[in-house]
Amino acid sequence: MTRRRGIRLAARDALHVFVEDTDPEAPPSTMVSVYVFDARAGDAPIRTREDAVTWIGQRLHRIPALTRRLHRVPANLDFPFWVETDVDPDRHVRYETIGPTSRSEVHRLLASMKERRLDLSAPPWEVHVLADIRGVDDLPDGATVVALLLHHSVTDGLGAVDIARALFDDPAAAPSPGGRVVAVPGPVRAAVSLPFRYARMLPALVAARRARRTLGDLAASGAITAPRPHRPRTRFDTDTNGPRQLGVVRMPLPEVRAVARATQTSVNDVILTVVSGGLRSYLGCCDEIPAVSPAAVVPGSLRDRVGTESENKVTLLYVDLHIDRTDPRERLRRIHESAALEKHRIRRPESAASVAAVDAAPAFDLVMSIRRAHRGPVKPRGEAVPLANTTVTNVPRGPVEGLRFGDSPAVEAIGTPMLNRNYGLVHSATSLGEVLTLSFLASESCMPDPEEYERYLVAAFAELSRDCLPPHGRAAAATGRASTSDGRLEE
Repeated sequence: MTRRRGIRLAARDALHVFVEDTDPEAPPSTMVSVYVFDARAGDAPIRTREDAVTWIGQRLHRIPALTRRLHRVPANLDFPFWVETDVDPDRHVRYETIGPTSRSEVHRLLASMKERRLDLSAPPWEVHVLADIRGVDDLPDGATVVALLLHHSVTDGLGAVDIARALFDDPAAAPSPGGRVVAVPGPVRAAVSLPFRYARMLPALVAARRARRTLGDLAASGAITAPRPHRPRTRFDTDTNGPRQLGVVRMPLPEVRAVARATQTSVNDVILTVVSGGLRSYLGCCDEIPAVSPAAVVPGSLRDRVGTESENKVTLLYVDLHIDRTDPRERLRRIHESAALEKHRIRRPESAASVAAVDAAPAFDLVMSIRRAHRGPVKPRGEAVPLANTTVTNVPRGPVEGLRFGDSPAVEAIGTPMLNRNYGLVHSATSLGEVLTLSFLASESCMPDPEEYERYLVAAFAELSRDCLPPHGRAAAATGRASTSDGRLEE
């Protein structure tokens, strides 16, 4: 009898599966990558569900991750495996003709996709096509919006970009083939191997304890700066229930880069400063600016590190947003310094070693740890919250040239940040070509007026650009609702 073969999930990838198993009420681990196509710019736009299914099906051979499903080892005696399976694209493509609509309705549809839990008994991906969108000021008239939904166990944000670019005909796209193919163990073999897996975890536990002690010594000596352990509770940490609302603002990427160059900072620093300014204005309008500044969780890529087996190659930085600073240029400088301190901390080998026990843990142990954590309080109580108050991700989507759906060219990408039960407000920045979009998802209960926050973000970028660039160096101001008739930025 031929034994089944597959790719064992790394621990960091499997965590997304195990958390959903343990807590069905947790936000789903669904990534949603949105692309906007100008259906008027070609002679043969995709206008039917059948055409969309055919388009996707003809490109699956380029993307190994989309032709695999999870195989579970009984009782989590080993990690799940990705195994090859037949894929019927008809089961994975959703198609809807929208027609005349509103900006808020399109945002509602996109936000609802983040709440969608993907079927882990099948290849965990979907493509949602919203066709013939009309009457939305900041989209091309008759636009087609395509959203790629992927389970986070498949890949991270940059990996999702590679997959999307392959689906949209970028010949240079090279999605990950995944890890090494091995024999899938049965329950008896997995159970026999379990004690040896625990034995291999012990050195990692010892090394992690030693690394944490060293990090503490380095922080005490001033060689590194540890993140502030607590931040003040804000309205975005108090009530994260209720439906999520999507907001989107746009900034000219050349202008963002110009601000970064003029201030010797980075695009990420500029994005964080815009978020900081928006938060300061919104909380100030509510008379709720805390005495101590909130902070943001900022995922950082580990793709340049050797030996990272997981498809999710990220670590977390905790960056002070300095909303107590009124001057935007001063705020940018301080955010740059705070981010630099965090980058220095996570680049220490002790930082990686301090969490390496997760990578060495047997699947059974990880599941038990998640269950123990789930039985504890879901939210911290009191006037402080641990480490951060919101998230800000930045996933560039690359050049716009050559990306198409049918013969409709791509004109824009929109990010949708991962939901987190601890944060009622989360942010995502992404860029495609010369346009950077900053989007957010907010619980209706803590932000009933997302359009107001959009305006504050737009104003924050305009003020920062005005303070950092001469008038001739500024391109179009950032836009929320306003745009040219075809949805592009005015130059």
